[in-house]
Formats: sequence, C-alpha cells, structure tokens
Amino acid sequence: MARAPQTGFYFEPLTERLVLVIEGFPFPTDDAWAYVGDPLEMPPEMARLHVAARWPGVDPEALLVEFDTNFEKAVAEMERLQREELSRPPGSGEIDFDVNALLEQAEQLREMAAGLKAPDARDVEKVLEDQTVGEEIAAAYGPTSGSKK
Repeated sequence: MARAPQTGFYFEPLTERLVLVIEGFPFPTDDAWAYVGDPLEMPPEMARLHVAARWPGVDPEALLVEFDTNFEKAVAEMERLQREELSRPPGSGEIDFDVNALLEQAEQLREMAAGLKAPDARDVEKVLEDQTVGEEIAAAYGPTSGSKK
C-alpha cells in the first residue's frame, strides 16, 4: 500500500474522496491519490474549492473531508508496514544486474568495433558511382518519363 510522501489533503477522483493524510501514513485505498495542498496553508474549505477547480464536475458543497482521528490504529499500521519492509531482504523487488557480465559484454563489443575496418576510398568511390548510374537509369526509365530517352 502506498504512503503519503508529505502531510496534506489528498483527493481520489474515482470515488471523490478528500482525505487528510499524515506523512508516511498509508493512503486509505490503493487507488491513485492526488496531492491537493498543505493543511497548514489551506483550511479544509479551501481544499474543497481547489478540488472543484482541478476536477470539473466535483461539487465542493457535497465533498466531505475525511479526517482519520484514530491515530493509534494509524501508528500501529505504520509500524506493521515498517516491520514488513525491514523483514524483506535488501534489494528485493529490484532488477539484479550481473555487472561483471555487462562489463565483459562491453569489452567484447569494444574489441569487435576495433576489428572493423574503415571503408577504403575505392569502395566509397564505387558506391558513389553505382548511385550515379542508378540515378541515370531511374531518370531514363522512370515512371514519369513514359518513354526511353
């Protein structure tokens, strides 16, 4: 379950819930919550107006601000989540790269690149000549000419 990155009013647009969540505490649901504002800078009435301005169709008068006053329950839940996080092995959930294998692969690619020969001037001239001949043929027998020149 996601946790609030900072203390503030958060809004969940699908169910139109406006909640005051304390930093580090889990959100009431796993839905997407949008930060509305800092409760020290805006009263609940202002938070409701901000929600109505950002999400057209939301009635600020019908919107209730939920205050979770059961701090003992919230603290117990936060402590439980912290214990779960500490019990997981370090790096769990992260991609485990084999750095040595990646370095070996980079060295092989470096060697392959060094082994490539630079194009010879004669090869470049031949390609340019072939392109010129191709352009002349295309101009002589192109779809717009209609006949042989």
